[in-house]
Amino acid sequence: MAKRMNSLPSGQRTKRILIVEDHAILRDGLRAILADYSEFKVVSEAADGLEGIRRASELQPDLVLLDMTMPKMNGIDALVEMKKVCPRTRVLILSVHSSQSYCKAAIRAGADGYILKDSRQEELIEAIQKTLKGERFISRELRGTHTDNNKKKKDSEEAITLKSDLLTRREKQILKLIAEGYSNKEIGEMLFISPKTVDNHRTNLMRKLNLHNVQELTRYASRENLLVDEV
Repeated sequence: MAKRMNSLPSGQRTKRILIVEDHAILRDGLRAILADYSEFKVVSEAADGLEGIRRASELQPDLVLLDMTMPKMNGIDALVEMKKVCPRTRVLILSVHSSQSYCKAAIRAGADGYILKDSRQEELIEAIQKTLKGERFISRELRGTHTDNNKKKKDSEEAITLKSDLLTRREKQILKLIAEGYSNKEIGEMLFISPKTVDNHRTNLMRKLNLHNVQELTRYASRENLLVDEV
């Protein structure tokens, strides 16, 4: 692995990386680690999923290091949108979640790799390098247990049908934002839709879930872990 003190091989271009992580101390740590490698350059940072999508669209980086759990828009939803606005960008998910359901949800949504936040620095660099080469990287802790096909049994999370399965991706996005306390106007500005459209989604959410006010929507979102991530 080429450290900053060494020059890049002739003809090799520095890879541009965007860090999307809501904890400043972790962003700082990732930036400090990557500063030691001449093959990488951190071009920007973002603290939530919506900001991450905007930065990715503007910068078209080679790689996005994307947190799984963020405010405003979680990593899965942000990943889906990033793949639309910058399809050539590779996305490596950073996650505290070591369960199969989270890893599989990320891969299904288009992630190019999935690494746990408690991984060693050497594994992070390996993950970045392999992802940039077009190889799929899965954290060592999950290797050997992660499969896309021929699974002997379904995870217990997938075997349970929840009311939230009735919701569209957009409805889940809006439910998350409602539960985080944002107004119709603020949600509309974030998602580039009108406050009236947000209100229509709110009405549909209450109808589908048989709930009657914002407080009940918030309790439901918290109970079903929709404030954390969609898996």
